[in-house]
Amino acid sequence: MGRYRVCKSFTVESGHMLSKHPGSCRYPHGHTRVIEVVLSAEELDGNDMVVDFKAIKLLCQEHVERYDHRTALNSADPLLPAMQSVHPDSVLVFEDTDPTTEVIAREIFDFVTSALSAGFERDGYLIAAGRVLLERIRVTETPSSWAEYRI
Repeated sequence: MGRYRVCKSFTVESGHMLSKHPGSCRYPHGHTRVIEVVLSAEELDGNDMVVDFKAIKLLCQEHVERYDHRTALNSADPLLPAMQSVHPDSVLVFEDTDPTTEVIAREIFDFVTSALSAGFERDGYLIAAGRVLLERIRVTETPSSWAEYRI
């Protein structure tokens, strides 16, 4: 049996430092990241949709925007205390893990999966618990490079 699929994309300006990297990626740098949220369902809802795009936006936007104009760092990075002392609100910390694009994709996947299993309703938009499936999160790092986490 076939499945219907929809995708909602978000764009953020996101920095990171990869302390385990042997090259220049260990230094602070940034990317214009496009984050794609792909959902599917076997059947359409009462509005003949997998889910309204606005509902996906309401579900994901606040979580995804945590990356916007922030720098993600490994908790073990020696520069973390200095960065937090200068700009405490600009740092996202990943516990003992380099915030690679793969790790970011997984973190967002876990958030969306949890939210979908609980169900979501805001401003009249509803995603019933368990009705749609998160197939994948794809995060672009450059125009020619991306990572994804999927079922």
